[in-house]
Amino acid sequence: MIYVLDNPGPRTARAWFAYDAEDLVQKILVSQTLQAGKFSIYWSDSEALAAFEGADPQLVGEAGWWARRALHEQLVALEVLADDC
Repeated sequence: MIYVLDNPGPRTARAWFAYDAEDLVQKILVSQTLQAGKFSIYWSDSEALAAFEGADPQLVGEAGWWARRALHEQLVALEVLADDC
């Protein structure tokens, strides 16, 4: 699974997934919503989890709260992360 975190501005972050590289390219071409420098791609469940747990500095602190929350919701929806909150 590939995770994409699209973060174009404050309070507008959203996360979505692709099954593989081909699916990723198709979704990017269809949506045409990604802006250069405004998104992150995590190539596996473990990479996305690591980012959520603090490995990606863009998700750390108050400035990264919305992006981290969007990634959290996607990880929970795909049952990669338990929603124990």
